[in-house]
Amino acid sequence: MSERVRIVEELLKRDIVVEPSVVNYIIEKGGMSFLPEFIEKYGNIDYIKSSHIKEENKIEKDEDFKILIDSTEFPVGKGEADDFHQLFLDRFRRLSRIIRRRVQMKGYSEISMLKDGDVKTIGMVNDARITPSGYVTFQIEDTTGIVDCVYPEGSLVLNDEVIGIIGKYSTDKNRIYVKEIVRPGIPAVRENRKIKEEISAAIISDIHIGSNKFLRERWQKFLQWLKGDEARKIKYLLIGGDLVDGIGIYPNQEKELEISDIYGQYELLSRYLEEIPDRIKIIMIPGNHDIVRVAEPQPALPEKIKNMFSSDIVFLSNPAYFVVHGYKILMYHGGGLNNFVDLIPNMNYERTGDMMKLMLEMRHLSPIYGAKVPVAPLTRDFLVIDVTPDVFITGHVHSFTHEKYRGIHLINASTWQSQTEYQKMMNFNPI
Repeated sequence: MSERVRIVEELLKRDIVVEPSVVNYIIEKGGMSFLPEFIEKYGNIDYIKSSHIKEENKIEKDEDFKILIDSTEFPVGKGEADDFHQLFLDRFRRLSRIIRRRVQMKGYSEISMLKDGDVKTIGMVNDARITPSGYVTFQIEDTTGIVDCVYPEGSLVLNDEVIGIIGKYSTDKNRIYVKEIVRPGIPAVRENRKIKEEISAAIISDIHIGSNKFLRERWQKFLQWLKGDEARKIKYLLIGGDLVDGIGIYPNQEKELEISDIYGQYELLSRYLEEIPDRIKIIMIPGNHDIVRVAEPQPALPEKIKNMFSSDIVFLSNPAYFVVHGYKILMYHGGGLNNFVDLIPNMNYERTGDMMKLMLEMRHLSPIYGAKVPVAPLTRDFLVIDVTPDVFITGHVHSFTHEKYRGIHLINASTWQSQTEYQKMMNFNPI
């Protein structure tokens, strides 16, 4: 295990999240031997940025582009029960800390300390069900105990999300009759910010190079547009995953492949990206069609693939946080959207914006364990939305969305692939 990973794990044990540049600073100061001094000085800050460091040799900041959170180098467990226990414990600790800050939760109690009457507590949801009469029943669990809950008709609760509960507790039944659910949520609406530089970013996703459904003519027009005068202010190209079509991703995919070799797919993508003007910085993450593990979070593309591309391209994990000219951007391919469509009544892919809002309210990209999106057994849950973004980008579902929610831009970047036979069978048409 590298010293960098050991430092991050020690910080996470104390619920401390730091920018990668802060880890660099700790290593420069002595690494693990310096860590106790660092924790004593800055340990009361939940999310430590380079701007918090006031030492003489101040951390150098890249004001234009900076990586905040990337899971690529973080070690994966063996998939044993204790690995997943640590993952969910990390999720609970970080989300419950956010919920405790909510005004409504002032005076909350741990589950083991509940007494008859009005109560407030926080826990992770388990065994959520709808009764024949329309009520929602579920359990919540913290590190001290479990309690049953009953919630009124028409309410939404998903397994494995972390929520605050306000209601009346009965000791005899070990049950809370819930009046209100408090999710981690997003801070109050913020004013739109502007930067001094006149720059723009182009946001795309789901290119699917290698598919015979790839919209080549439209892609060529896009490349020509990037080279033209209209696009002169574009300094960044953000690509949200499914860079290639991959191999064996869906039934009978081989019948719709123009390039049946995965490396050939990436080679063609590399040639296409070489045509993009040098002034544009390319930042991209993988998706479920790419040559990385299926379980989320997904690491950045492997070195063998990266070496096919220009060294100027930034390869990040899925999901990833980064800053562009002061704007915090959360880019997530979007596998968790499938779970929401399957498990939430009346939800569909035409309501992608609503699902993204729910992710922000839950402060988690894919809370449900055991559904369509497999979860990698890391000791840190990288799908928790620790930092409130200014821009939240998804892809995956091949539909276009742009909405504003509490000052946050929500963007689903659609696709460069026309309808496949599998999508036709599923009655899904890209838009």
